[in-house]
Amino acid sequence: MRVSYEDLKKLCEALKTDRLNSWSRVNCVHNSLYEYLLKYILHIKEDRDDSIYKVTGGISHDIMERFYTHELDYDKMAEEFDDGWMTAFDIAELKFVRGDGKRNQSIADKYYYDLKNFFETHEVITEPIDIEQFVTVKVGDEYYQGYIDALIKHEDGSYTILDWKTSSIYKGDKAKNECGQLTLYGIALHQKGIPYEKIKIAWNFLKYQCVTVQSKKGVKKVREIERCTLGEKLQANVKMWLKEFGYTEDQIFEYLDSLAQTNDIKVLPKEVQAKYEFHDCYVYVELTQELIDYWTNFIIDTMKEIRNKEAQYEELKAAGKYEEADKLWWEDEESVKKQSYYLSNLCGYSPNLHKPYKAYLDALDAKKNGDILGTKKKSDEEYAIDDLGWLNNL
Repeated sequence: MRVSYEDLKKLCEALKTDRLNSWSRVNCVHNSLYEYLLKYILHIKEDRDDSIYKVTGGISHDIMERFYTHELDYDKMAEEFDDGWMTAFDIAELKFVRGDGKRNQSIADKYYYDLKNFFETHEVITEPIDIEQFVTVKVGDEYYQGYIDALIKHEDGSYTILDWKTSSIYKGDKAKNECGQLTLYGIALHQKGIPYEKIKIAWNFLKYQCVTVQSKKGVKKVREIERCTLGEKLQANVKMWLKEFGYTEDQIFEYLDSLAQTNDIKVLPKEVQAKYEFHDCYVYVELTQELIDYWTNFIIDTMKEIRNKEAQYEELKAAGKYEEADKLWWEDEESVKKQSYYLSNLCGYSPNLHKPYKAYLDALDAKKNGDILGTKKKSDEEYAIDDLGWLNNL
């Protein structure tokens, strides 16, 4: 259950702080400084509500919450996802990619299959689990609050902080660079008296499955495979086993074709199916002291930057320097370029409100059209955003 606004106010008073920060506030600074100004200082309502990412993520979290709080039966989860998807994608016509219908549909087809398959096959967590656990934590001189998607207590007294994730998978350095929120919640548990060695942090990537494959020598390897590509990714290994069990070339072709078409291992002979294991895709990051120190410093430094800019902003406004105050939150062109996908397809503020992004788009358009002075005007939907190739991996 979410904590009420009034209870949060009382908590602030008890902690003697002017506000309870959140990971979203910290992360917003690194997504877009100007978005931070619009959202947290000016409190301007977002003017774009056609992005589907937050909605489908919210639908998925809601289904998992209702299932683990015994409000929704297991065999109803996929149906609930279908209903939510229809409302968001088919009726409301929310977008994965704005202004590119073909790419938008391609991503949607894969995304729908992946999540629908997850809700049909999810491995139920049988250990004690708390859902949407509210936590507070002090980092430096600031207090933070948040909700843990799932907090699992194991028989040995250890805990796993788990986040349901509908994005592309994080691995290696990418995982370490994205685990700030989980680490913050790990610090929160530690401040409640739980030793770090008894705290694990992890994501369950809903779009993926962990598939254990075998070689002829019996060597097993775990692969993280996007659910919609299972039939494609297992072709070589399945072909090897079909040959090993003596199937003809024609039979092998038919089995591989069926596997590619259905993404379902059940179309294969039983002896081949037995060579594979399928599990939900959990990715863990070791909660080392080095990681804790890194994210602690990151959060402290970010909040100092925020507080300093907020103070400067108020001083400039008080002096009547409104344009200079606004410019304080502008990022350079290169920084905006790096965030162009986010600003184009996920950010809730259009270029009409997000001035640095508008300036970037105008400059980009001027270069492409030889309009050095930038006098031509275009609507947001007409802008061509570069560097979207990685979307094929979603």
